[in-house]
This record gives sequence, C-alpha cells and structure tokens, in this order.
Amino acid sequence: PRFPDKPFAEKREKMTFLQQAMLWGLFAVSVPVIIHLLNRRRFRTVEWGAMQFLLKATRDSRGKKRLKHILILLMRSLAVAALVFAIARPLAGGFLGWGGGQVETVVLILDRSASMERSEKDIQVTKRKSILNKVAEAMNELEGARLVVIDSATGKAQEVPSPDVLPELSFTAPTDSGADIPGMLINALDYLKEAKAGRSEIWVASDLQRENWAPEDSRWEAFRSSLNEEEFQIEVRILALNGRERNDFSIRVASARRESGELVLDLELQREEDNGPTTVTVNVDHMGARSGSEVAFNGQSQSFRKRIALTGTSGQGYGWVSITDNANKRNNVSYYAYGDEAPVQSYLIAESSTDEETLKALTTALAPGFANQQVITRSPELAYQINFDSASLIVWKAPIPDSPVSDQLFDYVKSGGVVIFLPPSEDSESSFGGLSWSELREAPSDKYFIVKDWERGDGVFRDASDGSPLPIDRIRAIKRRGITGDYTALANWVNGEPLLVRRVIEAGQVLFLSTLPSYTWSNLEQTALHLVALQRGLEEGSRRIGASFFAVAGEESSLPAEDEIRTRVDSYQEVTDSGNADFEAGVYRLGERLIATNRPLGEDSLEALTGADLESSLADTGYSLLEEQDASGDNSLSRPVWRWFLIAMLLFLILEALLCLQPRRTATSSTPSPQPLT
Repeated sequence: PRFPDKPFAEKREKMTFLQQAMLWGLFAVSVPVIIHLLNRRRFRTVEWGAMQFLLKATRDSRGKKRLKHILILLMRSLAVAALVFAIARPLAGGFLGWGGGQVETVVLILDRSASMERSEKDIQVTKRKSILNKVAEAMNELEGARLVVIDSATGKAQEVPSPDVLPELSFTAPTDSGADIPGMLINALDYLKEAKAGRSEIWVASDLQRENWAPEDSRWEAFRSSLNEEEFQIEVRILALNGRERNDFSIRVASARRESGELVLDLELQREEDNGPTTVTVNVDHMGARSGSEVAFNGQSQSFRKRIALTGTSGQGYGWVSITDNANKRNNVSYYAYGDEAPVQSYLIAESSTDEETLKALTTALAPGFANQQVITRSPELAYQINFDSASLIVWKAPIPDSPVSDQLFDYVKSGGVVIFLPPSEDSESSFGGLSWSELREAPSDKYFIVKDWERGDGVFRDASDGSPLPIDRIRAIKRRGITGDYTALANWVNGEPLLVRRVIEAGQVLFLSTLPSYTWSNLEQTALHLVALQRGLEEGSRRIGASFFAVAGEESSLPAEDEIRTRVDSYQEVTDSGNADFEAGVYRLGERLIATNRPLGEDSLEALTGADLESSLADTGYSLLEEQDASGDNSLSRPVWRWFLIAMLLFLILEALLCLQPRRTATSSTPSPQPLT
C-alpha cells in the first residue's frame, strides 16, 4: 500500500505548567546551600596540640565525608525543586510545550474532510471525534485560554464558548468535503494578527492526507515568512492522526450517461492494501429500485462498468452505489445523476496534405456506426467553428495551433476535454501544454520501428477488462515524429523514444501519438489499435458531457444559485437539519437542476504526507509533533504529572535521611590488655 515512505521519527515530548508564577519558587533551591554556609560561620577554629594527632588520624576519610555532605545538600535542594514543580501543576504531552508564559489563545485547525471519518480500533469513534474529545480535555487543563476553531469546510475563525461543547457544534460535524491546510494556517495567522492575541498556539488536527496538505504549494513559504514576522509568540503543534490499522475500501461513480436505452455507470473500486483476490458486494439504488451483485476485486484499484436498462423512461434520473461498511463510512457510497441522451461528438482537424487513407482510417474509428457517435471534419483555418461545449474528443492532425485557437483548446482540456495530437506533415515549432513535435525519422530500408514496452494498467493502450493485453508488440512503423516536453510515456519504441505520451491538465488530458494509421507510416490501421485508442479517448472525453450533473461537496458547483431552493432527493440516509448541507454528499434538486454531489477525488487518495514533506513545509517554525499511535500507549494531548514530582520529593528526602545516618561504632573492651613480662 502507498503509505508514508518513513515514519515520523521525531516526537517532541514537552511540558507546560498551569501555575507559571509558582516557578519563581525555584529560587528556594538555594536555601539549603545558604543555611549550610551560614552554619559553617557559627564555629571558630582554635588550634591546640592534641588536635594535630586527631587530624592526622582522620585525613584519609576526609574526602569521603565531603562527598557525603555534598550529596546530602543535593538531596535537600532537589526535594525543594520537586515540591515547587508539583505546586506549579505540570502537564506533559506532545501537544503542549515548555511555555514562557500562560497560553492566552489556542487556534485549532480542524480537518473535517471525508477521510477524517475513518475509525480504527473503536469503530464508533472516528479520527474527528477522537481529536475533538482530546482537545476538550486539554483545553480544560489550560485554564483561562480562549479556543478558536478554523474548520476545513467553512475556513472561518469561530470562537468556542466552552471546550465541553466542542464535539456538539455544527462547524465541527463530519463533512464530505476536502481540506486546504496551508490556506487555513494562513487564516489562523491573519486572525491572531488582527486579534493581537498575545502568546498563542496553533494546533493542527489532521490525518496528514497529502492531497489536503499540498506540500509543493507556494503558500507554505508565505506562511513561514509571516509566522517569523509576527511580534507575538506563536507555537505550532501538529497532531498527526495517521494511524491505519484497518484495510479501507472505497467506491466512486466516475460517470453516468444514457446510451442506447441503457444507463451506463463507470465505477471505480479502491482499497488501501492489496491482500489478494476478494469479492465486494456492490449495491445500486436506481430511482428507489435496489439491486446487488458480487464483483471480483484484485489489486488496489479496479474499474468496471454496470449497465441498467432504461426501457420506457426518459428525462433525468439519479441514484447511488454503495459497498459494505468498512474503516470509513464516508467513502462507502457515491451518487450519480444524468439527463437525456446526447450524441457522442468528436472533431477531426486535418491539414490539407493529409492523405485519403489516413482520413478514412480516422473518421471510421471516430464514428464506427454505433453508440450514436458523430464526427465533424474541419481544416485548421476553420477550427474556430468547433463547438467545445458538445465535443467529447478532438483529434488534431495538423501543425499545433497558435492563439486564439490554442487558448480555446487549452480551456477545453482544463474543463475535462481530451485532445489527441497526430504528427503533422511539416515540422512545427509551436507547443501545446508543454509538449511539441521534433524531427521526422524514417526507418532504414527493410527495417521497422517496433514497440518495447507500454503501460498495461493505464491509458488508451491499457489491458482489456478481462485482463488480456492489446497486441501493441505487433506495431510496425517506418515513420515516426519525435515528441519533446514534460510528459508521461504510455508506450515506447525499442530505442526508448515515445510512441504515445500523455499530459494531464486539470480535469482533462492531452495525448501525442508519434505515428499515423497509414501504410506510408505504420500498420496501426491493420491492427485496429488506432480505433481502440480513439474510442477510449472518446470514452474519457464523454464523461465531461455529463459533468453538469456532478458536483464536488463544498465547491461552488454544488451550491444553489440565488433563486434556487435545494432539496435532497436520494434515499441513502435520513435527511437531518445539521446545517452542513453545503458540505454533504447526496443527490440534490436545485431548482430545475439535478446535481449528484460527491466527496473530492483527493479524499480517496492513498498517499499520505511523509516526514520529509512535513519538515519542508514547516521548516524553521519549531513545530511540535504528536502522532496518534504513541509508543507509550497514551494518546492524550496532555497528562498531569504533579504526583510524580511529589513522589520524587519523598524519594529525595528518604535518600537524604539515609545519608545522614551515622555508621555504627565497634564496641571496645574495658579489660586491660595483658602486659608482657620484662
């Protein structure tokens, strides 16, 4: 499983004191020393003759007596220090540190994202609930400190009147939205700066999901700079709720669309750990009619398709897909909505020098006579006539365009569109999305370019649904055009040059294929692999056509407009007035619109923040770290330890008493010893 590459080895276990003023009593440690020095001045040294013999007799044991006196004095001083520490009411814990004064304000950065609803040992207590209870306990120990919460859903700073009500507030409740950790930290600094809060602490409670932390985000540098500039003292504490003890499964509806009287659902299953083949029960509720089926699941992720007959129905529809409860209930369900069937429309932009064989191969592959597919051919000069709103796929067999067409094409890709670029006849110096064409190469006589390797699990050349590979190794080419730029190679020629590359740009993608389906270039047309590539590109691009029926929880696309009234229409769970409808997944009717709102794609990500990521994001901030899985078994944010100081004081006093004991003297006989005869 894709867990962190190394554990967080550094845990800065620290301590704070509730009665800081009592630490002035540490000056009392010097009292035993002062008494000792004053006591020595009470005696006056008088030399007399017999004393010389006594001093000579005890000179050998003087060093031991001096060490004993020093130890007695040390035990007395330590006993006084332990008593002072106990009266100051110390707290130990990774979240609280040695303080230079009483904490006045605590700002809690609360991650309310869908992944925080994960539970481990106690399946009733989620990570979110756990941290809220621990923060409430810690705040009760920090008597008098204000608590301000900035949650990941609203991003607003809201003061909490009492820590005891923290778990019951609407802005600490669960959501299906994501989290923006760097943005919330910047909001916390802005709040503290405006409030002039004095000595403050920022507590970040998160499961360290890398998608939410975005360690490469430029705002981290701005946060660090702003933190160092503030005049008042601010400590940053990280509570890492990164324990993973249960294997979590998730399901997602990638797309839903009408197709020839059927509803086609593209579904994705995912799990954290690949522990071998298994079966997953997938339940589908379509307009109140429920059905279930077993799906064979192998690996960490799997895509599959489900078709539902729509005989006699028309217009809009909706439903949800779910799996059995596991570690996180929030990713056990995904919602869908759809409208009337729309034609699958593609555009072929072909330069005038394109031969008839290539044109025929491409148009036939784009509209083979099924699934209501249409293809429109345009010259590069008429590319401005493309209806980008209805296009599922654009195939560009011409030099890379310049502005303004390139700008329109780029916006189309960002919105979820797919563009496949094919080699132009002439050299082109233009680029698109960081990719460009290089020189044309021809194979030597009686030689061919052949494929060495390709991505079997991803892209348009991936394996079939039954696991069988495409015959990519049968490709033979005599011409190819080089590809340069920042890309992901999906297939390579034997010399390492790319056959097919991809560049993902926000919701869409750009593909460059280095050869053509023409006998003067390759045998792509004979192997029908160009048809597979184009049809899979159409499939990806068609998802954006139905994207108007999908929204992400917490984002603007899921919110009602001014005159719209929101009503939840799905039957997955009982609708409650929690005040968090803006951040909850479900199927909603917004006026005339029907919207399926789901958790962000990043909330299903298995990638967690690494120790190196955390250190680089919070470099030079002096942050403290407390992990959820503490080796000591105590995961509380703070622990009262004054009793241990009292016990230490008693031990010091006992040792002092033992050192003060005088050794027992050996009894001497009063009988005179016999005298030898003289």
